[in-house]
Amino acid sequence: MHSTRKQETIEMVEDYIVRGIEGILDLAIPDDKEAMKTAGELGSSISALIESLLSEESTIVSGGSQSSSSLRKRGGGRGANIRNIRAQVQNSRNSNSKCHGLISSWITQQRQSASKTKSTKPVSATDTNTLNTSFKQFRQWVVEGSEAGKESGLYEPISQFFCFVSGCIKSVYTQQSSRTSLAEEAHPQRLIVPFSKPDRKSADGDDDSRVDIYLNQVPVAQYTIGTLATNPGSAERQGPMLKDAFALVEVKTGGQGVYSALPQLFRYTRGIYAEQHHRRFAWGIAVGGKYVQIVFFGPNYALASPSINISQKEGRAQLVMLLVNWSFCESHRLGYDSDIVCHTKPDYYEITVDQDGSPTTYYSRSAVVSAERLFGRHTRCFVASTDKPMPGSVFKPDIFIKDAWPEAAEDAAVDHRDESRHLQRIKEAFCGDNSFNGKYPEHHGGGRVKIERRFGGRGDGGMVEDTSISILSTSICEQLDRHTQKKRPPLRVHKRICTKGIGKPLKFANSGLEIICILADAMECHWEIYQRCGILHRDISTNNILFSGSGSRVKGMLIDFDHAICKKDKDMVRNFERTGTLPFMSINNLEGGKIEHSLLDDWESLVYIICWIGTYGWRRQDNTAKEPDIPERRIVSKRTESGGGKSQQS
Repeated sequence: MHSTRKQETIEMVEDYIVRGIEGILDLAIPDDKEAMKTAGELGSSISALIESLLSEESTIVSGGSQSSSSLRKRGGGRGANIRNIRAQVQNSRNSNSKCHGLISSWITQQRQSASKTKSTKPVSATDTNTLNTSFKQFRQWVVEGSEAGKESGLYEPISQFFCFVSGCIKSVYTQQSSRTSLAEEAHPQRLIVPFSKPDRKSADGDDDSRVDIYLNQVPVAQYTIGTLATNPGSAERQGPMLKDAFALVEVKTGGQGVYSALPQLFRYTRGIYAEQHHRRFAWGIAVGGKYVQIVFFGPNYALASPSINISQKEGRAQLVMLLVNWSFCESHRLGYDSDIVCHTKPDYYEITVDQDGSPTTYYSRSAVVSAERLFGRHTRCFVASTDKPMPGSVFKPDIFIKDAWPEAAEDAAVDHRDESRHLQRIKEAFCGDNSFNGKYPEHHGGGRVKIERRFGGRGDGGMVEDTSISILSTSICEQLDRHTQKKRPPLRVHKRICTKGIGKPLKFANSGLEIICILADAMECHWEIYQRCGILHRDISTNNILFSGSGSRVKGMLIDFDHAICKKDKDMVRNFERTGTLPFMSINNLEGGKIEHSLLDDWESLVYIICWIGTYGWRRQDNTAKEPDIPERRIVSKRTESGGGKSQQS
């Protein structure tokens, strides 16, 4: 990792990691009662099989051979050495035979238990051999993990541990009898399998970073026991894809290496958010020799489990149970959004948006804005249509969908910075006034996103609002309060908003005259919205002004009312908070002055936009000076300024 990036990532880890959180692994437990029960029983059974294999092999090896030095002491000489070698070979054969028998018996027993019948097909010798091979390879990790000389020496053993668990699940659920005797929810939904080539650069990454192990989801029916995952359409795409990865594993050697694996895990997991536009939160695994930490990446923090010692029985059982739960749980437990479905061949997204209690389906070719930061708002934007994209057809989007996790009040009724509510008010105020059509986003549906949880073992079934708290458990939230030694971080609520009207960024304008007209339209709309609705935008920037048309028909559009407030609600939100995009914030706003944000601050931001465009141009090919990276946008409260806590990325 580049030294500057490495230092930045280390600082991010220190700022956002919360270590030693109990119950992180429980977040993967299925909601469905039958799935939870089946996964629990199967996980315990796989752990028992591993312990039996380790115990059997240890007994055979330690009980049947003697060292050459002990034989020499008894006068064995060269002949004794030969006999010792033969004994070791025989013990190895005995070990394989014993392990094969244990695995075969285990599979038969599990199949009978799953199918509720004693009639099962014979266990495949190939399945037994491949599972035994996986065991032999991962045994090195669980016994000698902390002694490996190079981290690359751990890639294969760790990968084979995952393959062994997935292979055990697959071997049980291969018969028709076991598939039909249980409810669909009680079957594995997927298998978690490492990519076939470790330590590889992602084919869709934005740099040359090499991820140690990619974990992919593989359909149970398509998995061959003992194999590693490959990319769909491997002839077209070489190497692993962050778009396909469920989670990443970073590996270091030594007991303390687990902490040194975190910076890379943080940096690479950012790529998962950037490439997977239906991801709500992410999982990661940091390995340091025989120690493992499971990391849960939420909107505000990364929560790390206590270190799991894989060389101990309890540690192995914990990791096995996590892998089994990942295989059985609902997709929202993995961090995916069930209302945004990614399709391939052809590639498009199917997005469900609530419109006055009725779900409406839209289709989008791709996201025009990605979530490029590890923490914060995770804003994604799509241009969409009600018509499904078809191969060879022209896609004509007319709907704009914004999906984000902004800070919000827990009670929707007092959420005074709710963008959906602002847009509804604006739509009502401008109803019948065609002169402003296309100059503001016309509200078309959406609001707070809810996740369906089935009534099961957790007892919290039904539709639940998707928030930075609801994705966690009560006990984890309580631990966060204790660990951070300060107030709980701001609540973030998952919101999805649908608006009518699509614009283009300023960089596509054809002339300086068009830029002037676009800015004039946007600020005229800004003034009218304030006069008619009492809504102050508070985030005037180059990103929030779009346009449509060209030449004499060019029309500017003001978007993104995420930070807007209503005059009558200004006492309900935090006073004197700083909002906006740093290069365009007013001096009073930037310095956190005691004067509340007003119309003048937004007009001052317009001046800075003009200065920015005058210096760097608006079209990239016309730039005469190198445009600097715009620093991340932050919302910094008065509490932060007084040292009460760190700011949260927005």
